Amino acid sequence: MIKRLNFKHSDEQLKKDLKPLFAYDLALYYPLCDDLEKKRLISLIHIDKLTDMFVELDSEDQIDLINRLEEPRKKSLLRNLESDDLKEFIEDIDLSLQPDMMALLSKVKAKTISLLLQYDEDVAASIMSTDFLTISIDDTIKEATDHVIKDSKETDYIDTLFVIDDDKRIVGLIDLKDLIMARSNSSLKKIMIDDFQFVYDQESIEKAIQTVVDYDRNVIPVLDSDEHVIGIVTADDIFDEIIDATEDDYQKMALLNDYESSSTAFERTKQRLPWLMIAVVLNLLTASLLSVFENTLQTVTIIVFFQPLILGMAGNIGTQALAVTILGINKNEFDGKHIPKDHVLKEMLVGLINSALLGFAAFLFVTLFLILFPSQTSILPYQMGLVVFGAMMASMFVSSFLGVIIPMMLHRHDQDPSSASGPLMTTLNDIVSLVIYFSIATLVFL
Repeated sequence: MIKRLNFKHSDEQLKKDLKPLFAYDLALYYPLCDDLEKKRLISLIHIDKLTDMFVELDSEDQIDLINRLEEPRKKSLLRNLESDDLKEFIEDIDLSLQPDMMALLSKVKAKTISLLLQYDEDVAASIMSTDFLTISIDDTIKEATDHVIKDSKETDYIDTLFVIDDDKRIVGLIDLKDLIMARSNSSLKKIMIDDFQFVYDQESIEKAIQTVVDYDRNVIPVLDSDEHVIGIVTADDIFDEIIDATEDDYQKMALLNDYESSSTAFERTKQRLPWLMIAVVLNLLTASLLSVFENTLQTVTIIVFFQPLILGMAGNIGTQALAVTILGINKNEFDGKHIPKDHVLKEMLVGLINSALLGFAAFLFVTLFLILFPSQTSILPYQMGLVVFGAMMASMFVSSFLGVIIPMMLHRHDQDPSSASGPLMTTLNDIVSLVIYFSIATLVFL
């Protein structure tokens, strides 16, 4: 956290204090200020740094900051934003506020944002920026260079230029450094990359992410059905999407709704309580199932000693299988919605080998433990060891199978496989493992 600013200082001194601070640090500091401090802070920050700081704020603080600006400075800030950042801001605010914000934009930018807002949130065009430059295939090196110098705006992405033909269709791309280093009498075709990667506007964000990752590009064009460049997706956009997706998956694994750091304890309780109630119901179901084994528990009380071992190992191997399967789904390693037999069989073999080896290790541990610390029962150590061996091997194998098949089935029916994680999957593993464990103990000892 940055050192707290002293607002008793003069404006000149505060400007000096603010100069070395990064926009991200200021975004963390801004919500901690009172009304007077906020007003003075944003009046002293240069508009470029204020724009960068604005992007780092959450939606509520962005609205708060906007409302504190005079209209000319408000217009400057909004027009300074890159199109994708501006679209995200307008998309996140209340519908009633959107017309007022759109009215502050130029007609061209307002039209661009309106177009971006029409795309579904899961397609590549929804995260694209329209701040890019195109050059004609017929331009000379000098003409192309002059075009970049004279026509590029501060918000434009110019590291890569997109080459178009007379019909405005993309035919290649040129890295700016290659254009700068090229001889003025050379042609664009000699330095142009004509074998390039792209995505169509209606293709998924996942496809855009995979394209950037697979081909190690800093930027890829987004094309319409006529091969016209309508936007770009940068590595920064992909990075932001990966962070958002990771946070979303983590929340789903914990069975949480959208998490906000500013939410109150009561609001967080409302988010978590329904899922915890579901877990309670499932655990009551577990208790009712185990009541069938009441006689076994009363007769062979020693089986309770090794219950955590069975549950823990079954949960661990199930979570591993689940994680590998969800990762494969997210990386599009499987063929569409079909359940991949190779993946299932491979994970089943892994589950079988691990459960057999760990079950044997548990047999040795339990047998040795009961020899060193004999119980007050007539059960022989090796008998209990065999029960634990059988229960651990069976429960781990079944948990491994569930960890693979449940997310695949959810994915096949267009449900998010991340919802298979967390307390629900844990409770399901517990039910299966306990039923297996107590069933084997009942068959052996009664």
